[in-house]
Amino acid sequence: MLVAAIPMAVTVVKASPNTVILDTTTYYPGLGGGEFTAYTSQDFLGNYAAPAIVAGGFETFCMETGVEFSPGTSYYYTLGTITQPTPGLASQGSGLALTQGAAYLYYQFGKGLLSGFDYTGAGRMADDNLLQAAIWALQGGQSYGGYPTPITSNQFYNDAIAASGGSLTDAEGAYTGSAVKVLQVWTNPDDTGAAQNQLVLVPDGGLTVALLGGALIGLQALRRKLVC
Repeated sequence: MLVAAIPMAVTVVKASPNTVILDTTTYYPGLGGGEFTAYTSQDFLGNYAAPAIVAGGFETFCMETGVEFSPGTSYYYTLGTITQPTPGLASQGSGLALTQGAAYLYYQFGKGLLSGFDYTGAGRMADDNLLQAAIWALQGGQSYGGYPTPITSNQFYNDAIAASGGSLTDAEGAYTGSAVKVLQVWTNPDDTGAAQNQLVLVPDGGLTVALLGGALIGLQALRRKLVC
């Protein structure tokens, strides 16, 4: 006997969008950029060293000079490899791939390994400004406000180039690792209304660690060669 199939109702549960709140009250240098403290619905803290964790959030830096956010406001976010495009703002960091140089600097910072960065002393705010300026410069040659110039005198900028084999072209090339992502920040839960993009460390299979670690060893060797 043939029994007719009984239609079954299928309920699709859509995952809630992830959220982030950015705070500027801790090490914020007051010049318009990071470092900022990020509180996210996903737990990324295990990817960071203790010096890059503040008040239960991870420290981050912005990627665009032409897009803003309101501190303390809850936003939505996605993870990606480019800053979400904002029409007319390509020259201010929008719609650009995360670069090798910027990823290198943020990885070293987040792991507590960034050479010359004052993690624990009174010089941290000044180093914040230098690091933010270097990240912007490596993301499309951006500059902003009263940040330190010239960029060619910026230690972190020069270190990123050295870690990329001494080539600015390579330092500005698209990042191909997986440990650093763009935290694409949105005003609306449907991924519209672009707000300021940030940087985040995510779990990695080890390749990025090996690559960036090797770059750091090479950079240290280069420095030893330059010591008289």
